[in-house]
Amino acid sequence: MSDTYVKINTLWKRNMENGENKGKIIEGEYSRPEFKNIKLWRTSEKIHGCNTKIIYTSGKYPLYTDKVKFGGKTDDAQIPSNLLKYLQQTFTVEKIEKALMFKGELPKKAVLYFEGYGPKIQKGGGRYRDDASVILFDAYIDGWWLDQDNVTDIANKLGIDRVPELGIMTEDEIIDLVKNKQPISKISKDITYVAEGIVARSYPLMLFRDGTPIMFKLKVVDFK
Repeated sequence: MSDTYVKINTLWKRNMENGENKGKIIEGEYSRPEFKNIKLWRTSEKIHGCNTKIIYTSGKYPLYTDKVKFGGKTDDAQIPSNLLKYLQQTFTVEKIEKALMFKGELPKKAVLYFEGYGPKIQKGGGRYRDDASVILFDAYIDGWWLDQDNVTDIANKLGIDRVPELGIMTEDEIIDLVKNKQPISKISKDITYVAEGIVARSYPLMLFRDGTPIMFKLKVVDFK
């Protein structure tokens, strides 16, 4: 599998015909057929940030350290300078290995997925916090997607935040939250900051046929 994070579909299809409604969601038409068969979803806040990853491997990379590589959404993506400085200063090999150690053994390869957020990272990033940082949202270790409880455990061991969880919900509850209540961000220093949206993972965790987690996103802007 590529180290690039999986594409997260919007719950509904989008109108692709030219006109004033082009790009708008078509409520009731699922973007993936699997979605209609899931009864419960584990939800978390969608952070408006810069997709960032840390790759830990027993192999060697020419950049930064022998065992740790920092990357953006794609191999060619540039990491903002203030975020890169934070990553280099914060995530040492020793710190990462301590967080990934399980029953006295280290994985052959682990990819930790974050949103980089804060000022000068994305538009409005300064409303989240005053400095550049990352917030963990997923992990792929030795060919396995981790359960979200284990993702939380890794975040705790690294001493960083993980994306705020919003609970187990039905599809109708998720739509109501995003469409009508416009959830306030649980991680922002600005208590009036409306969250970008939600990410919902099947509960319990299930996978598409290609081995990626069944999940969708829904943004507040989708209903405007």
